[in-house]
Amino acid sequence: MNKANKEKKKIVNDSGTKEKNVAKGGKKKLADRFNKKNVLTMLLISLAFSFTLFFFSPLDVFIGNQRDFIVGFGRVFPPMLIVSLISFAALSALQAVMLLISEKLYIIVSRLLFGFLFAGYIQMLFLNGKMTSFTGDAYRYNDHKATVILNAALYIALIALPLVLTIIARKLPENKVLNFSGGKIIPYMSALFFLMQLAGTGTSMLTTDFSKYKKNYTSYLSYEPAMSLSKEENIIVFLVDRMDGDWMDQAVARYPELNDKLEGFTYYRNNISHNTQTFPSVPQMLTNSMYKGTEWADYVSKAWAGDTVPKNLKENGYNVNLLIDNLTTYSSVVQLKDQCDNIRQCEDDNVEFNYTGKNGIIQSLTKISLAKLSPYALKSVYTVGMGANLSSDFVKYKVVMEDRMPMATDVESDLRYNDYIRSHPLNADSEKKVFNYTHLNGAHNRSARLVGLFDKTGTEPIERVETLRGDLEIVFYYMEEMKKLGVYDNSTIIILGDHGRPPAEIEAANKKYLESPIMTSLLVKPKNAERIPLQTDSKSELTNDFFPASILEYAGIDHEKFGYSYNDVITQELHPTRYLQTYDFMGYGLLEPKTLYKITGDARDFDNWEVEKVN
Repeated sequence: MNKANKEKKKIVNDSGTKEKNVAKGGKKKLADRFNKKNVLTMLLISLAFSFTLFFFSPLDVFIGNQRDFIVGFGRVFPPMLIVSLISFAALSALQAVMLLISEKLYIIVSRLLFGFLFAGYIQMLFLNGKMTSFTGDAYRYNDHKATVILNAALYIALIALPLVLTIIARKLPENKVLNFSGGKIIPYMSALFFLMQLAGTGTSMLTTDFSKYKKNYTSYLSYEPAMSLSKEENIIVFLVDRMDGDWMDQAVARYPELNDKLEGFTYYRNNISHNTQTFPSVPQMLTNSMYKGTEWADYVSKAWAGDTVPKNLKENGYNVNLLIDNLTTYSSVVQLKDQCDNIRQCEDDNVEFNYTGKNGIIQSLTKISLAKLSPYALKSVYTVGMGANLSSDFVKYKVVMEDRMPMATDVESDLRYNDYIRSHPLNADSEKKVFNYTHLNGAHNRSARLVGLFDKTGTEPIERVETLRGDLEIVFYYMEEMKKLGVYDNSTIIILGDHGRPPAEIEAANKKYLESPIMTSLLVKPKNAERIPLQTDSKSELTNDFFPASILEYAGIDHEKFGYSYNDVITQELHPTRYLQTYDFMGYGLLEPKTLYKITGDARDFDNWEVEKVN
């Protein structure tokens, strides 16, 4: 037998796929299949795939964005590690079964598994760009069809590549290029993917200060104190999320009953928000602290430690009740401890954590990871419905506390608040003046249940304007109860949005603006306002930046340190320069300021908008 034939025979014996091995008996054939190379390959592929999907990818997102989660790192690390180990064992067993059945079947399964790992890793590392922030909207990750198609084609090609190369290599066993490293390139690459991510995630874990993200689950914001108003004076604020000016215009035109329900109010149509997201709009309004692109948790901590609106009110004899969203406005109830009067405590053993249930820790973090690893065309499959409050179900309470404000403001929290105020009547027993600030979901999500609060026929469309109208029904009920108590007239009531509809991206280089100006609704009923139908003011050039000073002025407190108030601009007919800031979501707890607009004059006229700065 010549040397070439000997080499050929050796290759045949190593592969364990020829009939000659079958004749030698099943035990020899089985041993040949489970050779060191196959076993090493199946173990390393399973290890890298499982830990990429269930551990490294979700933990990187969590560590970088802890501000958005209501649980601490210690509640995430153990379950995701356990799931990764279970997945590793299950995938190893699956490949072993495939190898028992047929080596060809094993090769197909293992190479495709590695292909998904390879494609996901490349997508995550090089192709995602700046991941979008979750808003709960049903939008595509990328609206450019050509890009989506190209990305999907590349993704599929990367999945298929390992299997294709393996088939070619087995057809050309003597090719040194295709059989580089003795055919062990796949296990080597799997090990490399695992080790690179282990180094990255491990470094993040070792260098992150987890103490500043400490959560307090047993303290909560209670509805009950906010039900006690003062016979002397009250300032009542309803923050209605995404109460866009165009949507409010449509609501007033479509539902004429709003004119009477909003008696004493003036609708200021020429109002804008400073920001285009709930964060940092709401904390900025309450703390008068401008967000400048710093890490979220650091900003919130410093903002609440500063000279806030609630602190000034409490120092001047007000009871302050804040019914606000945990995930966009404050990190821990501890930050609000000395600034509001509606903090309550539940028993420690009343709190449990949702690891495996619907929208629990494991399910939600896995969906986030899948979104991160998937091509553009599939990202929305995993992210639709996952808004800023995606972790609201991570913590469960064993005993239902009727007065507990949920950590997340959403449709459910609005309905919960609605049920509470209808079953627990308002009273006028407060010995102090009262400031109430209530954050409602507004038009953030289309909701049939919110529409149903005013539409008993079930005939209204389930769109933004109708949802906004339904959410306002909660406000109207509250105000009717105030009238019955005789405290409506002695109260200043403000209904406003934190921002308008989501902005389209701007091509600053070509000076292309949004389709129409993003206005933010503002309605004010001053104390002792005449009970006349809704009035409209389209001239006064207002902004949410004037909210802090306005609250102090309505409370009879010197507001000069906070700048202009609404009344300063209205009564003096001022024409202040106003700004609107858009952002890019950067991950790692950051919003990067993108385009800063300077508005002079009527904000509803885009001729008065100027791009001040583009990052």
